Amino acid sequence: MSKKYHNQQKQVVPSSLTCFNNNVTVLTSQAERQYYNCRFNSAYETCLRALKTDPYHFPTLLVHIGCLYELGKKNDLFILGHKLVELYPKAYISWYAIGIYYSLIKKWESARQCLSKSTNLNKLFAAGWLAYGHAFAAEGENDQALATYFTASRLLKGCHLPLLYIGLQYGSTNNPLLAEKFFKEAVALAPNDPFVLAEMGALYTQTGKWEYALSYLQQALSKVKEGEHEWAATTWSPLYINLGQVYRIAKQYDQAIKCFKHAQFLACDNSTVYTGLGFVYALQGKAIEAVEYCHKALDKARQDPFTLQLLEMSLTALAGNEGKSDDEEPDKLEDQKLKVEATPTIF
Repeated sequence: MSKKYHNQQKQVVPSSLTCFNNNVTVLTSQAERQYYNCRFNSAYETCLRALKTDPYHFPTLLVHIGCLYELGKKNDLFILGHKLVELYPKAYISWYAIGIYYSLIKKWESARQCLSKSTNLNKLFAAGWLAYGHAFAAEGENDQALATYFTASRLLKGCHLPLLYIGLQYGSTNNPLLAEKFFKEAVALAPNDPFVLAEMGALYTQTGKWEYALSYLQQALSKVKEGEHEWAATTWSPLYINLGQVYRIAKQYDQAIKCFKHAQFLACDNSTVYTGLGFVYALQGKAIEAVEYCHKALDKARQDPFTLQLLEMSLTALAGNEGKSDDEEPDKLEDQKLKVEATPTIF
């Protein structure tokens, strides 16, 4: 599985092998590659081609279920899951599909019940263990999530995904040393996976290691741009947000604005983007722009305490500095930000 991340350049099927273009196994392999590089629409279309030949090919269904989840196709996933349970009530893939459906609609207890049944039917079903761990992690059940991720890591020797999720769990429980340990192991296995690099950058952002954070986030962005990844808003906007945060801290304000603008294009409903832009403009002494973006942020998150505080300070600056230099107010804002800044956005 980890090999799918090692070279994300577009593959061309040799002309001598075009006879396999509609082979189910070949199509499934292509769909997996597209899926793991976030090309969910392409993977979905490839899966449909394969399923026309064999509607119940389990390896294809596994990728197809993932695509339905990522694309938010609740009705299709519901129909597929119940059809599988009706036809194959004792198959692990059937209960996996139902569990993923419940995960999509955020009914986590029901999701855990179905995923537990799936992994009991096939105790070597690594994807089921990963999904089971996600269902625990979604409700803050950290110990259970870690236990399932460790089970998955034993089943997926040489794959970085369980290590990545273990690191995320340790990071969410304020254990940065263990989080860093598992992220480094994941990077060693998949050095070209932008998700791992981005999580390393996010961890170093949280722990205040700004140079390391900037390095890993820049590497992640470079891998995304040179690979086959689709620019899905929910997938890559946090990368730009984190980069904007680090550039702001490094006082590279023009770069920070550029990153937040990219994030705004990808996720126009994310209040963090507008607060970040407002903060950078305030640090530059551009009170009018700061007020504008604070209002936009508050349209998305009306009671955000830092945005309210930033708006108040920007309005005061806009009313007149009365003898203050241009640099005094940004310094004051920076001090305030260090006290109230929330955990940086991560994937």
